Amino acid sequence: MRPLPDSMPELTPAPRGWWERDADDGERQFVSTPPPTRGPPAIEVRKLSKRYRGGVLANDEISLSIPRSAVFGVLGPNGAGKTTLVRQITGELVPTAGAIRVHDIDILERPLAAKSLMGVVPQEATPYQHLKPHEHLVFFGRLHGMSRSQARGRADELMAALGLEEHAGVTAVRLSGGLKRKLLVGSALMAEPSLLVLDEPTTGLDPHSRREVWALLESLRGRGTTILITTHYMDEAEMLCDQVAVIGAGRILAMGTVEELRGLCRRRYKATFENGAGQRQTVYGSAYDEVVDELARLDIHEYTIGKTTLEDLYLELTSQTLEESQYA
Repeated sequence: MRPLPDSMPELTPAPRGWWERDADDGERQFVSTPPPTRGPPAIEVRKLSKRYRGGVLANDEISLSIPRSAVFGVLGPNGAGKTTLVRQITGELVPTAGAIRVHDIDILERPLAAKSLMGVVPQEATPYQHLKPHEHLVFFGRLHGMSRSQARGRADELMAALGLEEHAGVTAVRLSGGLKRKLLVGSALMAEPSLLVLDEPTTGLDPHSRREVWALLESLRGRGTTILITTHYMDEAEMLCDQVAVIGAGRILAMGTVEELRGLCRRRYKATFENGAGQRQTVYGSAYDEVVDELARLDIHEYTIGKTTLEDLYLELTSQTLEESQYA
Protein backbone atom coordinates (compact mmCIF):
# COMPACT_ATOMS: atom_id res chain seq x y z
CA MET A 1 0.00 0.00 0.00
CA ARG A 2 1.49 3.32 -1.05
CA PRO A 3 2.08 5.75 1.86
CA LEU A 4 0.19 9.05 1.87
CA PRO A 5 2.15 12.02 0.46
CA ASP A 6 3.47 14.55 2.97
CA SER A 7 3.26 17.37 0.45
CA MET A 8 2.77 18.11 -3.21
CA PRO A 9 5.72 19.03 -5.43
CA GLU A 10 5.91 22.59 -6.69
CA LEU A 11 3.85 22.92 -9.84
CA THR A 12 4.51 25.23 -12.76
CA PRO A 13 1.83 27.96 -13.01
CA ALA A 14 -0.64 27.27 -15.82
CA PRO A 15 -2.40 29.87 -18.00
CA ARG A 16 -5.65 31.09 -16.45
CA GLY A 17 -8.50 32.38 -18.57
CA TRP A 18 -11.25 31.40 -21.00
CA TRP A 19 -12.05 31.08 -24.69
CA GLU A 20 -14.43 33.49 -26.39
CA ARG A 21 -15.23 34.55 -29.96
CA ASP A 22 -14.09 37.91 -31.31
CA ALA A 23 -17.07 40.21 -31.95
CA ASP A 24 -15.66 41.34 -35.33
CA ASP A 25 -14.32 38.26 -37.10
CA GLY A 26 -15.77 35.42 -35.02
CA GLU A 27 -12.37 33.86 -34.36
CA ARG A 28 -11.86 32.11 -31.02
CA GLN A 29 -9.29 33.75 -28.76
CA PHE A 30 -7.94 32.99 -25.31
CA VAL A 31 -8.59 35.75 -22.75
CA SER A 32 -6.15 35.62 -19.84
CA THR A 33 -7.21 36.32 -16.28
CA PRO A 34 -4.49 37.37 -13.83
CA PRO A 35 -4.34 35.33 -10.62
CA PRO A 36 -6.32 36.94 -7.80
CA THR A 37 -4.45 38.95 -5.21
CA ARG A 38 -5.28 39.55 -1.57
CA GLY A 39 -8.53 41.34 -1.12
CA PRO A 40 -12.22 40.36 -1.05
CA PRO A 41 -13.38 36.88 0.00
CA ALA A 42 -12.93 33.96 -2.38
CA ILE A 43 -16.71 33.44 -2.37
CA GLU A 44 -19.41 35.79 -1.14
CA VAL A 45 -23.06 34.72 -1.26
CA ARG A 46 -25.83 37.12 -0.29
CA LYS A 47 -29.48 36.09 0.32
CA LEU A 48 -29.32 33.34 -2.29
CA SER A 49 -32.58 31.55 -3.08
CA LYS A 50 -33.43 28.93 -5.66
CA ARG A 51 -36.99 27.82 -6.41
CA TYR A 52 -37.41 25.06 -8.97
CA ARG A 53 -40.32 24.68 -11.33
CA GLY A 54 -43.10 23.09 -9.35
CA GLY A 55 -42.51 25.37 -6.40
CA VAL A 56 -39.80 23.49 -4.43
CA LEU A 57 -37.66 26.04 -2.56
CA ALA A 58 -34.22 24.40 -2.69
CA ASN A 59 -32.19 27.26 -1.13
CA ASP A 60 -33.77 29.86 1.13
CA GLU A 61 -31.88 33.19 1.52
CA ILE A 62 -28.45 31.65 2.10
CA SER A 63 -25.63 34.06 2.96
CA LEU A 64 -21.99 33.13 3.56
CA SER A 65 -18.49 34.47 3.08
CA ILE A 66 -15.47 32.21 2.46
CA PRO A 67 -11.98 33.69 3.06
CA ARG A 68 -9.18 33.06 0.61
CA SER A 69 -6.98 30.02 1.27
CA ALA A 70 -9.61 28.51 3.60
CA VAL A 71 -11.29 25.11 3.49
CA PHE A 72 -15.02 25.68 3.91
CA GLY A 73 -17.41 22.79 4.42
CA VAL A 74 -21.13 22.64 3.71
CA LEU A 75 -22.48 19.85 5.90
CA GLY A 76 -25.94 18.41 5.62
CA PRO A 77 -28.00 15.28 4.99
CA ASN A 78 -28.92 14.07 1.53
CA GLY A 79 -31.53 16.39 0.07
CA ALA A 80 -30.61 19.38 2.25
CA GLY A 81 -29.81 21.67 -0.69
CA LYS A 82 -26.00 21.33 -0.75
CA THR A 83 -25.66 20.46 -4.43
CA THR A 84 -28.11 23.17 -5.48
CA LEU A 85 -25.98 25.72 -3.61
CA VAL A 86 -22.77 24.51 -5.25
CA ARG A 87 -24.29 24.48 -8.74
CA GLN A 88 -25.26 28.13 -8.33
CA ILE A 89 -21.82 29.12 -7.05
CA THR A 90 -20.18 27.44 -10.06
CA GLY A 91 -22.59 29.06 -12.49
CA GLU A 92 -24.39 25.87 -13.52
CA LEU A 93 -27.71 27.10 -12.12
CA VAL A 94 -29.14 30.62 -12.19
CA PRO A 95 -30.44 31.76 -8.78
CA THR A 96 -34.04 32.83 -8.32
CA ALA A 97 -32.81 35.67 -6.12
CA GLY A 98 -29.61 36.84 -4.46
CA ALA A 99 -26.01 37.50 -5.49
CA ILE A 100 -22.78 35.48 -5.84
CA ARG A 101 -19.29 36.92 -6.20
CA VAL A 102 -16.16 34.81 -6.82
CA HIS A 103 -12.98 36.79 -6.08
CA ASP A 104 -15.16 39.91 -6.36
CA ILE A 105 -16.44 38.90 -9.82
CA ASP A 106 -20.25 38.79 -10.17
CA ILE A 107 -20.87 35.32 -11.58
CA LEU A 108 -24.18 36.37 -13.17
CA GLU A 109 -22.65 39.34 -14.97
CA ARG A 110 -19.27 37.77 -15.89
CA PRO A 111 -19.71 33.98 -15.70
CA LEU A 112 -16.73 33.06 -17.89
CA ALA A 113 -14.32 35.25 -15.92
CA ALA A 114 -15.54 33.75 -12.63
CA LYS A 115 -15.44 30.17 -13.93
CA SER A 116 -11.87 30.64 -15.18
CA LEU A 117 -10.76 30.90 -11.52
CA MET A 118 -12.46 27.63 -10.51
CA GLY A 119 -11.75 23.93 -10.64
CA VAL A 120 -14.93 21.89 -10.12
CA VAL A 121 -15.47 18.21 -9.26
CA PRO A 122 -19.23 17.45 -9.38
CA GLN A 123 -20.74 14.79 -7.15
CA GLU A 124 -21.61 12.32 -9.92
CA ALA A 125 -18.56 12.98 -12.13
CA THR A 126 -16.59 10.05 -13.56
CA PRO A 127 -13.43 10.11 -15.71
CA TYR A 128 -13.59 9.33 -19.42
CA GLN A 129 -13.32 5.57 -19.15
CA HIS A 130 -11.26 4.93 -22.31
CA LEU A 131 -8.54 7.50 -21.50
CA LYS A 132 -5.41 6.79 -19.48
CA PRO A 133 -4.65 9.20 -16.58
CA HIS A 134 -2.08 11.29 -18.47
CA GLU A 135 -4.33 11.51 -21.53
CA HIS A 136 -7.22 12.58 -19.33
CA LEU A 137 -5.21 15.39 -17.75
CA VAL A 138 -3.87 16.61 -21.10
CA PHE A 139 -7.41 16.64 -22.51
CA PHE A 140 -8.62 18.93 -19.71
CA GLY A 141 -5.55 21.11 -20.03
CA ARG A 142 -6.33 21.67 -23.70
CA LEU A 143 -9.92 22.58 -22.76
CA HIS A 144 -8.44 25.28 -20.49
CA GLY A 145 -6.53 26.81 -23.41
CA MET A 146 -3.11 25.32 -22.70
CA SER A 147 -0.83 24.44 -25.62
CA ARG A 148 -0.12 20.74 -26.17
CA SER A 149 3.36 21.05 -24.66
CA GLN A 150 2.08 23.04 -21.68
CA ALA A 151 -0.67 20.49 -21.06
CA ARG A 152 1.76 17.58 -21.25
CA GLY A 153 4.21 19.24 -18.88
CA ARG A 154 1.48 20.11 -16.40
CA ALA A 155 0.07 16.59 -16.64
CA ASP A 156 3.52 15.14 -15.87
CA GLU A 157 3.71 17.27 -12.71
CA LEU A 158 0.22 16.31 -11.55
CA MET A 159 0.79 12.61 -12.25
CA ALA A 160 3.70 12.74 -9.80
CA ALA A 161 1.90 14.94 -7.29
CA LEU A 162 -1.19 12.72 -7.23
CA GLY A 163 0.69 9.43 -7.11
CA LEU A 164 -0.71 8.31 -10.47
CA GLU A 165 2.58 7.54 -12.23
CA GLU A 166 2.47 3.83 -11.44
CA HIS A 167 -1.00 3.68 -13.05
CA ALA A 168 -0.03 5.57 -16.19
CA GLY A 169 -0.68 2.62 -18.50
CA VAL A 170 -4.13 1.81 -17.13
CA THR A 171 -7.35 3.18 -18.63
CA ALA A 172 -9.65 5.01 -16.20
CA VAL A 173 -12.25 2.24 -16.25
CA ARG A 174 -9.77 -0.05 -14.48
CA LEU A 175 -8.77 2.41 -11.73
CA SER A 176 -10.02 2.07 -8.15
CA GLY A 177 -12.61 4.48 -6.81
CA GLY A 178 -9.98 6.47 -4.94
CA LEU A 179 -7.72 6.77 -7.98
CA LYS A 180 -10.63 7.86 -10.17
CA ARG A 181 -11.50 10.58 -7.67
CA LYS A 182 -7.88 11.75 -7.53
CA LEU A 183 -7.80 11.86 -11.34
CA LEU A 184 -10.91 14.06 -11.34
CA VAL A 185 -9.32 16.39 -8.80
CA GLY A 186 -6.20 16.48 -10.96
CA SER A 187 -8.28 17.40 -14.00
CA ALA A 188 -9.79 20.28 -12.04
CA LEU A 189 -6.26 21.40 -11.06
CA MET A 190 -4.83 21.51 -14.58
CA ALA A 191 -5.32 25.29 -14.87
CA GLU A 192 -4.14 25.80 -11.27
CA PRO A 193 -7.41 27.34 -10.07
CA SER A 194 -7.42 29.60 -7.03
CA LEU A 195 -10.76 28.03 -6.01
CA LEU A 196 -11.48 24.28 -5.93
CA VAL A 197 -15.11 23.17 -5.53
CA LEU A 198 -15.82 19.53 -4.61
CA ASP A 199 -19.32 18.13 -4.17
CA GLU A 200 -19.14 15.13 -1.79
CA PRO A 201 -15.69 14.07 -3.04
CA THR A 202 -15.29 10.91 -0.92
CA THR A 203 -18.77 9.40 -1.10
CA GLY A 204 -18.49 5.69 -1.80
CA LEU A 205 -14.73 5.48 -1.22
CA ASP A 206 -13.05 2.98 1.10
CA PRO A 207 -11.33 4.38 4.25
CA HIS A 208 -7.82 4.36 2.74
CA SER A 209 -8.95 6.09 -0.46
CA ARG A 210 -10.78 8.70 1.60
CA ARG A 211 -7.62 9.48 3.54
CA GLU A 212 -5.63 9.77 0.32
CA VAL A 213 -8.09 12.39 -0.93
CA TRP A 214 -7.88 14.16 2.44
CA ALA A 215 -4.08 14.25 2.24
CA LEU A 216 -4.30 15.74 -1.25
CA LEU A 217 -6.70 18.47 -0.09
CA GLU A 218 -4.49 19.26 2.92
CA SER A 219 -1.55 19.73 0.56
CA LEU A 220 -3.58 22.08 -1.63
CA ARG A 221 -4.64 24.11 1.39
CA GLY A 222 -0.95 24.51 2.26
CA ARG A 223 -0.36 26.01 -1.18
CA GLY A 224 -3.06 28.68 -0.72
CA THR A 225 -5.92 27.12 -2.68
CA THR A 226 -9.40 27.98 -1.42
CA ILE A 227 -11.51 24.82 -1.16
CA LEU A 228 -15.29 24.56 -0.94
CA ILE A 229 -16.41 21.05 -0.06
CA THR A 230 -19.85 19.56 0.56
CA THR A 231 -20.13 16.45 2.70
CA HIS A 232 -22.40 14.52 5.02
CA TYR A 233 -19.44 12.93 6.83
CA MET A 234 -18.76 14.42 10.25
CA ASP A 235 -15.16 13.17 10.43
CA GLU A 236 -14.42 14.73 7.04
CA ALA A 237 -15.68 18.14 8.16
CA GLU A 238 -13.71 17.93 11.42
CA MET A 239 -10.53 16.77 9.67
CA LEU A 240 -10.45 19.26 6.78
CA CYS A 241 -12.53 22.35 7.36
CA ASP A 242 -11.59 25.72 8.84
CA GLN A 243 -15.27 26.65 8.90
CA VAL A 244 -18.47 24.67 8.46
CA ALA A 245 -22.03 25.64 7.53
CA VAL A 246 -24.71 23.14 8.58
CA ILE A 247 -27.53 23.20 6.05
CA GLY A 248 -31.01 21.68 6.27
CA ALA A 249 -34.17 22.18 4.20
CA GLY A 250 -32.30 24.71 2.10
CA ARG A 251 -31.37 26.99 5.00
CA ILE A 252 -28.15 27.51 6.95
CA LEU A 253 -28.89 26.25 10.45
CA ALA A 254 -25.49 27.09 11.99
CA MET A 255 -22.08 28.28 10.83
CA GLY A 256 -18.64 28.65 12.39
CA THR A 257 -15.49 26.74 13.24
CA VAL A 258 -15.85 23.15 14.43
CA GLU A 259 -15.19 24.25 18.02
CA GLU A 260 -17.73 27.08 17.76
CA LEU A 261 -20.35 24.67 16.44
CA ARG A 262 -19.69 22.18 19.23
CA GLY A 263 -20.36 25.00 21.68
CA LEU A 264 -23.82 25.52 20.19
CA CYS A 265 -25.03 22.10 21.25
CA ARG A 266 -27.54 22.59 24.07
CA ARG A 267 -26.80 19.14 25.44
CA ARG A 268 -23.11 19.39 26.33
CA TYR A 269 -22.63 15.86 27.73
CA LYS A 270 -23.74 12.38 26.74
CA ALA A 271 -23.45 8.82 28.02
CA THR A 272 -23.79 5.62 26.03
CA PHE A 273 -24.68 2.20 27.44
CA GLU A 274 -26.33 -1.10 26.56
CA ASN A 275 -29.87 -1.65 27.78
CA GLY A 276 -31.31 -4.94 29.00
CA ALA A 277 -32.03 -6.02 25.41
CA GLY A 278 -28.40 -5.53 24.38
CA GLN A 279 -29.21 -2.38 22.39
CA ARG A 280 -26.97 0.68 22.49
CA GLN A 281 -28.61 3.79 23.96
CA THR A 282 -27.53 7.38 24.55
CA VAL A 283 -28.71 9.90 27.13
CA TYR A 284 -27.89 13.60 27.00
CA GLY A 285 -27.71 16.44 29.48
CA SER A 286 -26.71 20.09 29.66
CA ALA A 287 -24.37 19.31 32.59
CA TYR A 288 -22.24 16.35 33.64
CA ASP A 289 -24.18 15.82 36.90
CA GLU A 290 -27.45 15.85 35.00
CA VAL A 291 -26.30 12.89 32.88
CA VAL A 292 -25.01 11.00 35.95
CA ASP A 293 -28.33 11.53 37.74
CA GLU A 294 -30.25 10.23 34.73
CA LEU A 295 -28.05 7.12 34.61
CA ALA A 296 -28.68 6.52 38.30
CA ARG A 297 -32.43 6.90 37.75
CA LEU A 298 -32.23 4.28 34.99
CA ASP A 299 -30.12 2.03 37.28
CA ILE A 300 -27.27 1.98 34.74
CA HIS A 301 -23.85 1.15 36.20
CA GLU A 302 -21.73 0.49 33.08
CA TYR A 303 -21.51 3.36 30.63
CA THR A 304 -19.21 5.73 28.73
CA ILE A 305 -19.62 9.45 29.35
CA GLY A 306 -18.11 12.44 27.55
CA LYS A 307 -18.77 15.72 25.79
CA THR A 308 -21.05 15.91 22.78
CA THR A 309 -19.51 16.14 19.31
CA LEU A 310 -20.15 17.89 16.01
CA GLU A 311 -22.21 14.86 15.02
CA ASP A 312 -24.55 15.42 17.96
CA LEU A 313 -25.10 19.06 16.95
CA TYR A 314 -25.62 17.99 13.35
CA LEU A 315 -28.30 15.50 14.39
CA GLU A 316 -29.89 18.01 16.74
CA LEU A 317 -30.14 20.68 14.03
CA THR A 318 -31.10 18.52 11.08
CA SER A 319 -33.63 16.27 12.83
CA GLN A 320 -36.11 19.16 12.77
CA THR A 321 -35.72 19.77 9.04
CA LEU A 322 -35.06 16.32 7.56
CA GLU A 323 -38.66 15.65 6.55
CA GLU A 324 -38.83 18.99 4.71
CA SER A 325 -35.85 18.17 2.47
CA GLN A 326 -36.95 16.84 -0.89
CA TYR A 327 -34.28 18.28 -3.16
CA ALA A 328 -30.60 17.81 -3.91
